[in-house]
Amino acid sequence: MSDLICRRILLKLSGEALMGEGDYGVDPDYLTRLAGEVRQIAETGVQLGLVIGGGNIFRGEGLAKGGLNRVTGDYMGMLATLMNALAMQDALERQGMQVRVMSALRINQVCEDYIQRRAIRHLEKGRVVIFAAGIGNPFFTTDSAASLRAIEIGADLLIKATKVDGVYSADPLTTADAVFYPRLDYTQVLAQNLKVMDATAIVLCRDQGMPLRIMNINEPGPSCDSCAVRISEPWWTVGKEMIDDIKKDATTRMGKSVESLGHELAKVRTGRAHPSLLDQVKVSYYGTEVPVNQVANVNVEDARTLAVTPWEQSMVAPVDKAIRNSDLGLNPSTAGNVIRVPLPALTEERRKDLIRIVRHEAENARVAIRNIRRDANSDLKNMVKEKMISEDDERRGQEMIQKLTDKYVKDVDQVLEEKEKDLMAV
Repeated sequence: MSDLICRRILLKLSGEALMGEGDYGVDPDYLTRLAGEVRQIAETGVQLGLVIGGGNIFRGEGLAKGGLNRVTGDYMGMLATLMNALAMQDALERQGMQVRVMSALRINQVCEDYIQRRAIRHLEKGRVVIFAAGIGNPFFTTDSAASLRAIEIGADLLIKATKVDGVYSADPLTTADAVFYPRLDYTQVLAQNLKVMDATAIVLCRDQGMPLRIMNINEPGPSCDSCAVRISEPWWTVGKEMIDDIKKDATTRMGKSVESLGHELAKVRTGRAHPSLLDQVKVSYYGTEVPVNQVANVNVEDARTLAVTPWEQSMVAPVDKAIRNSDLGLNPSTAGNVIRVPLPALTEERRKDLIRIVRHEAENARVAIRNIRRDANSDLKNMVKEKMISEDDERRGQEMIQKLTDKYVKDVDQVLEEKEKDLMAV
């Protein structure tokens, strides 16, 4: 599958990730490992922001269920996220990185206040920015904070690092038959109440067009090049892989346009016998309308005669009637269980009329294919607008769609050429 190239990303880490194999707090070795992977990304020139949860130290919602005031608990949880942010800052600085912690709560002695323009300026200067204390208000999770900060700093991608490799119908660590979803859209996540991120975070991403991926924090980190980070595709993504869907949809629709043209031209009678002439003729078979070729053998007896042999004697009269009543202008004759369908010769004037008809049908097919190209390119433009793909990806996608268009227009020309040869054959 394809890669998504980003120049500014926000990475959401759960507080539990910092525990490593422990049950509480921060595992120094695991923290150092995470800091090393963050450094590898940042050294490529990618502008990187972090949001870290506080569940390894304190989770206000859990204690609120035990009687603690929810607002108090949430503020305590915000302080826990600040502790984790300071720990990550120290680990990154020990690896030579420039880091800024920005808090939604004012704690000037230990970090900066969060100011959007200042955060973007830090990122532009190549500093890793760690956003702490959620959004500074109770009842909002760090997932919501990650979505909001990603939108505010104009990130190209929001990544949530967790303990699983994507989205499942249930926790795969505890539910053996949990179903894996390789790709979803935000509406599906909300409708199925999938525990990807909380609903507020998902709605923010959906409404602001923020691409989202889920990755396994225990897997090796993203590979990098000199200008951008490339995030590989085992993770759930709402974004660039949709280019493949656009291509598949365009391929299917263009193919159906050519197929439909073939069906329409088959209705145009030539002076030569061909079994496909009766493909569109339907007959009632035990109450169901089916094509003649599903109840009878249709063969070419000579250049101007078709021989139709129904598989059941009782179908001879219905098949004869269906052919006679079709709009093909044919006059079959029946002898025993064989229905012979003679094709009258075409006059020169009638041939020219039919050629004009088939050329018109072919042009309709070309227009349909070009309209499909227009729809696909419009989808690509919308994906750029919503920051799901880059402008370079859009250009490559348009080139791909143009190649498809050229291919299927050529197929239309070939179908038309073959039909014109049949019409002109004496």
